[in-house]
Amino acid sequence: MELVYSIDTLQKPFFQDWISEERACLCLSCKNILAICKHSENEISSHFNRHYEVVVIDIDKPWEPHLVTTITQQLLHIAWDTTGRQLLLIDTEGQCHLWNMKDHLLNQWECVGSLPAAGEEVLAVMWFHNGLQIIFDPDKRNETQYVEKYVRNMRFTPSLSQFGGSFVEGFVYVTASGMVRVGVKQPDGALISMTENLAPSHLRQVTADIANTENGEIMIATSDGQLSSGIQCFLVTVKLSGSNISIQSRNGASLYTKTQQESSSDVSHTRISKVMFMNSESSDTLFVSSGSSSQSSLEVWQLLEQMLPQHKMFSLNSGPYATIKTHKWMHKATLPHPSQLSCLAGPRLPMSRNVGEMSGFLPYIATAYRDGTIQLIHRYTFQVANLKTKHGIALGASCIKVISTASMDQLCQQLQSSPRKEEKKLKLSLHLSALQQTGSGCGIVGLHDGRVYLFRTYNGTRDSVMQLPPTSVVLLLEYAMITGQDWWDVFLAVRQGMTMNICQMLTDNFNKQVHVMQDYVFMRLLSMRMGLFCIYSPGHQKAVDFHTQLVLHSIANMIKGILKPRYVTANDKGPAEKIAALVNKQTDGDIEQVLTKMDTDEFHVDAKRRDQAELLLCSIQPLIQWVSDLCLLLLSSAPLFQTMTVFPGSSLLQDSTSLNQLRELLVIFKMWSLLHPACAPVFTTMSSNIDILKLLYKLLTRAWLLRKEGRSVEFEDGLLDECSVLPSKVLIPSLSQSFRMDSSGFTVFTQNLPVSFKFDEEPAYLYQKKVSDGNRNTVDVGFSNRQHHDIVRQIHLGTQMSGKMRQCTRCGSKSLLQTIGKTQIVKSWEARWTSNCLCMGHWKLSQT
Repeated sequence: MELVYSIDTLQKPFFQDWISEERACLCLSCKNILAICKHSENEISSHFNRHYEVVVIDIDKPWEPHLVTTITQQLLHIAWDTTGRQLLLIDTEGQCHLWNMKDHLLNQWECVGSLPAAGEEVLAVMWFHNGLQIIFDPDKRNETQYVEKYVRNMRFTPSLSQFGGSFVEGFVYVTASGMVRVGVKQPDGALISMTENLAPSHLRQVTADIANTENGEIMIATSDGQLSSGIQCFLVTVKLSGSNISIQSRNGASLYTKTQQESSSDVSHTRISKVMFMNSESSDTLFVSSGSSSQSSLEVWQLLEQMLPQHKMFSLNSGPYATIKTHKWMHKATLPHPSQLSCLAGPRLPMSRNVGEMSGFLPYIATAYRDGTIQLIHRYTFQVANLKTKHGIALGASCIKVISTASMDQLCQQLQSSPRKEEKKLKLSLHLSALQQTGSGCGIVGLHDGRVYLFRTYNGTRDSVMQLPPTSVVLLLEYAMITGQDWWDVFLAVRQGMTMNICQMLTDNFNKQVHVMQDYVFMRLLSMRMGLFCIYSPGHQKAVDFHTQLVLHSIANMIKGILKPRYVTANDKGPAEKIAALVNKQTDGDIEQVLTKMDTDEFHVDAKRRDQAELLLCSIQPLIQWVSDLCLLLLSSAPLFQTMTVFPGSSLLQDSTSLNQLRELLVIFKMWSLLHPACAPVFTTMSSNIDILKLLYKLLTRAWLLRKEGRSVEFEDGLLDECSVLPSKVLIPSLSQSFRMDSSGFTVFTQNLPVSFKFDEEPAYLYQKKVSDGNRNTVDVGFSNRQHHDIVRQIHLGTQMSGKMRQCTRCGSKSLLQTIGKTQIVKSWEARWTSNCLCMGHWKLSQT
């Protein structure tokens, strides 16, 4: 375990002069967007009139905070919904606000609902479960098919459903007086609520937590802080009828702590400080922390089903005895520590209880204490991992300091900017005030004193037991690919030497899937491989090629999807399948012969009149032009194989699948240009009698045949000679429109760790990350103009952009915010990339 980076949130000087007792809160979404509450930097914020800012950051670029709102009350809870698009904020007065991303932009937020203040402290909050749970089982790592490796838990039902069983969006929270409140979002966007008591009489609780159960009920565990009192558990059922909400609460299995049962000394100073479920989907595992200022004890309890015999006097059956099912909490472990527990973070991966110890995956629970200790506790054995610190200090199994107090203080002194403040805090032990695991458990996010920390838990040091083999990393990546979660945090467990092996394993497993599953995950696989080569130091150029392949595959799917035959029967193949079969069969490289064997009806688009079809095809002409320019760029750069091994497009020229995909598209473009000349791609040629599409198809066919036979393009002198004369026949388009040359995404992984960041200050290494001039060997007319390019519509935007622009937070690509398409196909194409970039990154409103 080691520190990856820390972020200074730029707290005001007078805030750093005092020890803050305010509650720190953070929340990490499934899209790896971190939401925190920090002190405002506005001039009106002072000692007696404090203002706070809620900001969100992409953990890939932690120096870019995006403001959600400014408030005057300190927040107690921040909660993301399951989609990572909505944010629930609850302050110290119980005021609840629901914020939503406006136009799916990370730096544009709008309040879509609020609930009046409860007038008391809110102890716990949770979003409703949508009923979809995919189990992560490391024991199934040898399964071939994804559907067998990642199985959905069919017993898990939504927390709240309406007519037809569809999921209803909402949340629930519990207050200090034992009131449970439910907020439900209506289809029209309105927010309705209902409040009910957990018990027949009011309670006075100090800590609580909420979790979902498999049957749709909500379990709430509460404690009043006294050891003499029991941990009370309630089962809450929420139902919706129109706009009316009904809440029913009943008592569940409760427990008394082991500390209270076994303690024989004075425990008047010992109190229960925290009650917490393992995660929101694991209501069967409960953590209870008790202690004082000088010690703490963490107890682990599990909820088990118990069968009790029932006398025939109380049984309705005719048999002599029957059994009834009841639930009982069983004590599993007690973990003492000579310091007070400050925070605890459970695993977020849904896993079953019967995972084998030889699976190679080590799930854990992370605990942080006041003396600066961080413990990693095994999820199933509840044993503290035997680790060593980054500085080589061996630590015992009873008290494991992953980063010792002295080491953390020394590390933070290097990150501090003011020596005067270092002298004041020398005697203070640095500890984390808030803690949360990432979705895969490969990282831990912590917060303390205005500074955010990101830790790598796996594969950080070679002498640590927290090691993940490549097979376990592939399992986590495939799980993120299937569930749609962000996989940035999984890259924390990838070492430089593991990248090529992991990419090969991902590709081999993908090739074993059925065709339908391949179509479903192929875009995500390309995006994942692009990210893996971004974190690989020598792999930047290959990552650029994967980004280009992402765009190519997206456009190819759209173009093949609009082909509508006039007459089709149930047994006929689709037009795209017929074109693919014919192109694979014809290997002579003559596009005219391919067209003579195809019926023009196979290239018909879904339009009633010819003029409508021509208008539709003209609307996608920029996409047709981009594919044609890409073919020209690839072939014109092929002679670079004689002097270089890696250059823009080199991996595409070695990929037979991409070459064949380009051949199929050229056949479609050629037929469309004959039927509707206005949609044909435009080339600037040196002679008027040159058919560029025909020439490109011929050269691509020769390159495809070489790769199909297992030979390399670089050793075919005849093909390279013909490609070398292309610049003398036709003007080669700009390189920057087809290949993304600069990127600040995933740059953290290539730096010497740990790295220190500050809000609104780009790190120095971004200015040093530039493309080598040796990679610009093809003719690039538009590079010096610094033109902006729309990654979705594939149009040039000029050097000065007039309209509102959105920019990807990962790959840096830009696109127009407003929809400009007039035909239904273009509108559908633009709507497909409304929420995410083509690389699966997040959009933000560009300020430049």
